[in-house]
Amino acid sequence: MSMKLKESKILIIDDEPDICNQLSGLLNDIGYSCDKANTSEKGLEIFKQKSFSLVLLDIWLNNSKFDGFQALEKLQRIDHNIPVIMISGHGNIETAVNSIKKGAYDFIEKPFDSDLLIFKIKKAIENYILKKKIEKFSRKDLDSEIVAISKSSKLLEKKILEVSKTDSNIVLIGDEGSGKEFVASKIHDYSHRSKKHFKSIDCRLDKKIFEEQLFGSEDNQVIKELGLLDEVNYGTLYFKNVTVLADKLQGQILRVLDEKKYYRIGALNPNVLDLRVIASSNKNRLESLRRDLLKKLNFTIIEIPSLSERKNDVGELIEIFASEIFIEKSLKIKKFSTEVISYLIDLDYFRNIFQLKKFVEWIIVMLNKIDNNEINLSDVIGLGINLVDKKNIFSDDSMNMSIKRAREDFEKKYLLFNLEKFKYNVTKMAKEIGMERTAIYRKLKLLNIKTELEK
Repeated sequence: MSMKLKESKILIIDDEPDICNQLSGLLNDIGYSCDKANTSEKGLEIFKQKSFSLVLLDIWLNNSKFDGFQALEKLQRIDHNIPVIMISGHGNIETAVNSIKKGAYDFIEKPFDSDLLIFKIKKAIENYILKKKIEKFSRKDLDSEIVAISKSSKLLEKKILEVSKTDSNIVLIGDEGSGKEFVASKIHDYSHRSKKHFKSIDCRLDKKIFEEQLFGSEDNQVIKELGLLDEVNYGTLYFKNVTVLADKLQGQILRVLDEKKYYRIGALNPNVLDLRVIASSNKNRLESLRRDLLKKLNFTIIEIPSLSERKNDVGELIEIFASEIFIEKSLKIKKFSTEVISYLIDLDYFRNIFQLKKFVEWIIVMLNKIDNNEINLSDVIGLGINLVDKKNIFSDDSMNMSIKRAREDFEKKYLLFNLEKFKYNVTKMAKEIGMERTAIYRKLKLLNIKTELEK
């Protein structure tokens, strides 16, 4: 991450100078930089002028224009992500709960337990850094960049930047799920056509549907439906799995590229066309393409490295996918610990990037209800990832399921594995996997799994 914990700046707002000095001294000793204010007005003024990663805010704030809760609201208007830890010498459960309800990250009571305070501060700043990273990835004008840490992905990035400066047609070859469409979109983004549309069409579509989507249609010179060629003119068109196209359709595309014009279905007059074409194929399928079309497309071939060639990229990919999933599913943000990321990098579950993303999504959904803001290695291992046969947890079929069905699929395998492991002794099994016997029986019934006694 670009912002490190020890580079973080903390603002302390408390009406007691001694408390400000005590907190500042404690935090300076462990590497944090601090600013201090004894009134809400001064604190808000400083906050507007500088960048902070956390605010320690007294609730009562005597001799100030605003009390702590009013100041909290104004801080959040300036930076809605800023974590604020409320502090008070008159704390009780009701005060703590009220602080959290009003949007504070946490609450701590005076006199401070130094270790607890430092722990809360560290977790709050980690959460803030993660939120900022997620916000970056969610901005529409800053789409995910290419992850280029490994040697193979650095070469890929270099090639993408090189071909983006040209206007040549391109063929991308790589395994299923290796990220070919993402690469095609980045080539478009970096090209002079970036202000125009990037569109894709899957060549595995039914022939009739494919033609309708690509060419559109008209009747008596009246447009019935616009096609992709209408929409993408002057932009970039991506043909996904181009080698599966029937010979006749390949001929139609070749003619369009040669003549630089196209006819809508039912049209009498052609439309002028100016576009760049990027096509994709699995490694061993190019021979299925007509030679004349391959020659037309094949100005440049770019081979997309497999995930096994990009081991050094996996950690960054996991963080990016997690950021996207938290946003897409509106889930509470949690950080993957460094131990979890290292553990997942060492696993051999994923043959491609698509499977990696699905796996990260599955972990996030399964562990969404845990209280911690960090997903730890014990949480992941608690899912049984180290117990079940790796080859069978996530087959290609389960990777294409909905997350609900994939979860049920895994839970069924996990429970069956443990039933056999503990010779259908549910009491022993419950103790070992940390699950109540009654909960196990309910889950077994729900998943239609019979115990040995019922067989």
